[in-house]
Amino acid sequence: MTYTRRDALALAGGATLAAALPRGLAAEPEPATERLVARVASTQFAPEGYPATEIWGYDGLIPGRTLRQPQGSRLRLRFENELPGASSVHWHGIRVDNAMDGVAGVTQPAVAPGDTFDYDVRLPDAGTFWYHAHLRSVEQVARGLYGALVVDEAEGPDVDRDEVLILDDWLIDPETAQIDADFASPHDRSHAGRRGNFITVNGAADFALPAKRHERLRLRVVNAANARIFEVALA
Repeated sequence: MTYTRRDALALAGGATLAAALPRGLAAEPEPATERLVARVASTQFAPEGYPATEIWGYDGLIPGRTLRQPQGSRLRLRFENELPGASSVHWHGIRVDNAMDGVAGVTQPAVAPGDTFDYDVRLPDAGTFWYHAHLRSVEQVARGLYGALVVDEAEGPDVDRDEVLILDDWLIDPETAQIDADFASPHDRSHAGRRGNFITVNGAADFALPAKRHERLRLRVVNAANARIFEVALA
């Protein structure tokens, strides 16, 4: 998702207006309730001639859409489960109220297929975070259930563009082009974890981020891989 200087100025203008209003009028408005739907979808990872790869994605996308909010606000979101199994959503890195932490069986019941759960998440800290499934995470995150959560500070750095890059690796069967369904491999558990053979950035293997000379970019990098540590370099 691209975030421009114009967007930042618009946010700053709104914050200035709120500060100038009397205390009662500057109260935080009730945020609109958004929907986040977990469903089965497909994407073309393999070359032409191979079948599409079945994935699980928020709103059918990999990664799920970037959720973006100002620091100090609240994110109200209705999670709808259209998956074949139960799930929940965890807000990774956020100092969230315990009841909204999304840990199925601990802070909330698992959301069964066809059911919903309303999250009301306070966002006290600015930064780059991510949201992901938190029931059988080894499988559900590996199938694609994740997305970025960006909380903007009131006065950010002066940049031309703000880009979110989500890195992931997928373990794909070379014969079927489908995600390897062995999520409990004794070999993986006793070694370095489940490591994929297909790497993507923002869901694409051929991702490129063109930049102009002297352009100032703010890169927000999220590692969504189950076990892989990426080496990142700029060229």
